[in-house]
Amino acid sequence: MDVKKIVEAVLFSVDEPIKLSEISEKLNIGKKDVYKAIKSLKEDYDKNGNAMEITKIGQRYVMQLREDYLEIAYRFSKPELDKDVLKTLAVIAYYQPIKQSDLREMVGEKIYDHVNILKSKNLVTTRTSGKTLLISVTKNFGPYFGIDISDPKSIKEYLAKKLNLNLDGDTK
Repeated sequence: MDVKKIVEAVLFSVDEPIKLSEISEKLNIGKKDVYKAIKSLKEDYDKNGNAMEITKIGQRYVMQLREDYLEIAYRFSKPELDKDVLKTLAVIAYYQPIKQSDLREMVGEKIYDHVNILKSKNLVTTRTSGKTLLISVTKNFGPYFGIDISDPKSIKEYLAKKLNLNLDGDTK
């Protein structure tokens, strides 16, 4: 079998970004060969102008839709999180760590359900701070959205743009 096609199948099949070493170990293919396959696939997808792209997020790789095609694809796919929950997540990401009491003032009573949903998807974490909780996004946040979380400003800009939010203003 062709290593490049095998790696392409893996990248297409995984639910979240995957490390090169994980592909190598699970398929018993050398890391160098996996890297060459990923590099070649990336070049092919870029050269051909496909709607899909191979991108690196931290130390992981993922096959995803190019940003220009996301809006079109969203019309046909059912979002895993509804828009209100995404807005709550955007506020958390923007102001993190944020006190639950402050989040409640900004978003309303529904945040309790939203935070539980987000915790169940391992997108946020909470810790006690006095009589309230501090809420922050987890390391899974970036891969879930296909963004690099090492730059907090880019996270804020990405979420504000994608959700048409003015995060400096009122979110109610």
